[in-house]
Amino acid sequence: MALIPGDIRRNVALGLADELIDDDLVWDALARARIADFLRASREGLDTSIGERGIRLSGGQRQRLGIARALYSQPRLLVLDEATSALDAETELAIVQTLADLEGEVTTVTVAHRLATVRQATRVLYLQHGSVVSQGSFDEVRGRVPDFDRQASLLGL
Repeated sequence: MALIPGDIRRNVALGLADELIDDDLVWDALARARIADFLRASREGLDTSIGERGIRLSGGQRQRLGIARALYSQPRLLVLDEATSALDAETELAIVQTLADLEGEVTTVTVAHRLATVRQATRVLYLQHGSVVSQGSFDEVRGRVPDFDRQASLLGL
């Protein structure tokens, strides 16, 4: 995800003129992405500078800022490609919870190698060599695909 030099507000509402940015929607998107508390504790709030390419934010904060950006426009479909790949387990759990909270509001397609990211998904598609090998709930796919089951077991899932 590309971040622009500037503040949180402009990164969430990317491309909108300042006078068109709705701060309430920005805060809502940040809350849903589980980064609002961090920013509320900051003196600058939405005016917090992120630095060049988000250098002033941790990897997890950058990921959550990207999710907030996607949620700002109140989408009906959200596609995430390896959204948790560079995150620690605690931050990954927060993002997985964010995705669970969106259930019923937003259809989410999540591409992930990390099984914990898709553990709560309604439907899991397991791909191998570009083809769908199995699909169903996490547990159903586990029961059908020995490699998937082995990986889940190793992770304690």
